[in-house]
Amino acid sequence: MRKACALTLNSAQSQCTVKLRDAIDETIDYLKDQLLSDSRISSDPSLRSMFLLNNSNFVAQLLGIELTTECEKYKDFYLHFSWAHVLSYIQNWNSPGLLRRWVHTSPLAKFKSAFHKMYQTQKFWKVPDPQLRDALRRAIIERVISRYRDYLKEHPELAEQVSRGSNSPEVLEEMLGELFEG
Repeated sequence: MRKACALTLNSAQSQCTVKLRDAIDETIDYLKDQLLSDSRISSDPSLRSMFLLNNSNFVAQLLGIELTTECEKYKDFYLHFSWAHVLSYIQNWNSPGLLRRWVHTSPLAKFKSAFHKMYQTQKFWKVPDPQLRDALRRAIIERVISRYRDYLKEHPELAEQVSRGSNSPEVLEEMLGELFEG
């Protein structure tokens, strides 16, 4: 349809070109609606967002355009639904010592557990487009690992312990670099 539209641009058949463009726009709108409908099959909002992001990105590539605001919106949804709860364990944890003793599991332990659970869940998810895959990885690293490093700076007593183990920021960043290969 796009090739036919391009061919009619060079001819005097401008009315035909307009109708063809309208048909293309209607087809794209139909496909977007169908994607939204199909995404509702999954009850997991992270997976739903990833489905919409992958497919919206595919449509954008077919049309030869950059990532649309729609794709950015789905990427933000994905980041929120997947990683916000992981970060919630280490955000603004400045409670008094007595309350900390009352809560049996440390924020760091909860963060590590949630991180590994999310990583295991998404380890084999597929993002076919290498540029999108790289952009997602960078966005997760920027959001999660940078906040984790900040948390460790705020808690130097934990930083030394973590730096020697399998939960150092560098190791977690390396793990995130493996996501979305399928």
